[in-house]
Amino acid sequence: MNILRVNSNHCLNAPKRNPKTVFCHRLATHFEDLSNELLLDIFDFLDGYHVFEAFSNLNNRIQHLITSSYFSLKLNISFMSKSNFNRRSNNIIRPYVNQIISLQLPESFFIKNFFASLLRDTSFNHLESLVLNDLNVDDDVSILNSLAQLPRLFSLKIFCFDCDELFIMFQSIFRLPVLRYAKILLSYWRARDPFPLATSDNQRSMTLEYLVFDDLPHLSNIYKLLSYTPRLRRLSVGRISFSRYIPLEQFILLRNLTSISLCCWHLSFDEFVSFIAITGSGLEFLRISITDETALSNAYQWQQLILRHMPRLRTFLFDYHGPLIKDADGNNCCRTLLDKFSSPFWIERQWFFAHTHCHNLFKEEYLSFYSTKMLRRRFCQIDESLDNSICSYQDRIFNLSFGPHISMKNENIVANFPFQFPRVTQLELIDNYYTINIDSFINNLSHIFILTNITYLKISFNNQLLNNFVKLLNRMPNVQTLILDVRPSSQMEVSSDQQTNTVDFVCNNNVRFLEIIGKLALATVQLINKLFPRMERLEIQSRGDALISFVRTLLSNRINNSHLFSLVFDGDDAMIKQLKTMIDNEKLVDNYNIERRWLELCLWW
Repeated sequence: MNILRVNSNHCLNAPKRNPKTVFCHRLATHFEDLSNELLLDIFDFLDGYHVFEAFSNLNNRIQHLITSSYFSLKLNISFMSKSNFNRRSNNIIRPYVNQIISLQLPESFFIKNFFASLLRDTSFNHLESLVLNDLNVDDDVSILNSLAQLPRLFSLKIFCFDCDELFIMFQSIFRLPVLRYAKILLSYWRARDPFPLATSDNQRSMTLEYLVFDDLPHLSNIYKLLSYTPRLRRLSVGRISFSRYIPLEQFILLRNLTSISLCCWHLSFDEFVSFIAITGSGLEFLRISITDETALSNAYQWQQLILRHMPRLRTFLFDYHGPLIKDADGNNCCRTLLDKFSSPFWIERQWFFAHTHCHNLFKEEYLSFYSTKMLRRRFCQIDESLDNSICSYQDRIFNLSFGPHISMKNENIVANFPFQFPRVTQLELIDNYYTINIDSFINNLSHIFILTNITYLKISFNNQLLNNFVKLLNRMPNVQTLILDVRPSSQMEVSSDQQTNTVDFVCNNNVRFLEIIGKLALATVQLINKLFPRMERLEIQSRGDALISFVRTLLSNRINNSHLFSLVFDGDDAMIKQLKTMIDNEKLVDNYNIERRWLELCLWW
């Protein structure tokens, strides 16, 4: 906090020093002597809670500054214990609700607690950006309706685990009076009622300009949804897999639409042409990932589509991933494809393309053909192997663009693996690695990935060889999310020798969220808090009596982990009753909540 400052007069009277030293002294100052404007600029880069935690009571001036209306609070409330949430709510959110301009809530627990009281406060009128993670739309439609009370809500992001009433959710969003940006991400949804077309301006949002949603698989629903957003400028859609007939003569042309991203188009190229004929007249940016071979086999039809329906297009990002295209003689057409997409039409616009080859799980040859300007491809699955032998024209540096997510078989992690993936931060390792020499495996892995960059890891897990697992995880100290795919073994229980070795082994990991898929040996359950000393949340797939025993063991052995505050598991209302009885009778946890979320139960304390 101290950056020393020396008075300028003192510098003049001081003995001669090295010029660099004098210069440094003249620039130095105490942090609390910075101007209000500069302090506010610095605070703008920090979460509001951290500002209060670090600078409250530093001195009267800064205390007055951060509690004044000049300081706008941005709160990202990460998933935390119930006591910590209540403390933040009472000490920061409630007293300074009129200063909050940005708020992110991580769980249905937090969302319900927040909206139960705070949103009714009329002073909460400066909120401009709101993020709701894990919103239960079906049970909490009233929460969406209450957002209409916020006079300055310009940006809204909603992440839902499950949603039956999709149209009701969108309808509530379109009623928000000043909303400009909306992002809707759904894990799963079931639309009970058909999506109707908007027929009047009273139903439409006249302010929404940016719309993002990841999974609205029926193309007809996209047409209908766009009928509610006549001022839309940018549209991003995840997966589109189905098509239903819709009378397109009822569709209103979106004349302001300049950008479309279609992340996974599973329909035919002809259906894409029909879509662009309606939406593409003003497009300047188009990104599309497509699986239809006809979309790749004829570059000329792309030229005609662009010239006719997208005359203003400036950026074209194209990605095809599907079966390898071959000619009548069974030869691959890669060279021919590259030539067709290298005509003057493409070169003049500086749209260039490359390709790579791989095999899928069924040993079928697959082709990835993509724009070279797609500098970062979000996900790569190396199911069998990347193949350099199929043709000599493929991209030699494609691997540098993959990230952040990659899936790879452990058998492919060998000393002579030809590629490196420096951008990867999310890693899935498929199949068993325990039959491999663990030191050699880790060494080979470190030549393919930067292990300290990995923050998400999904890996198979064997109850017998915990030491190898701990050794591997210790080489990835920044993994915060860990998915363990438990594989059956002939000896499910850990031997006493192995258990002792594991207890003595130093667990140098930073895992905060742990998900366990499959049945974990009871002896291993007893070691979980020791294996993951910073674990905050555990999600397990276990039912019946095994679940009760699992929860009892975890809650009874928290001496090695004071960070754990949430469990998520499969269950029903009867299981809630059993768990409450056990927790209360054995006094395992104080001040807790159990909530049902679709097929899951969430325990939070």
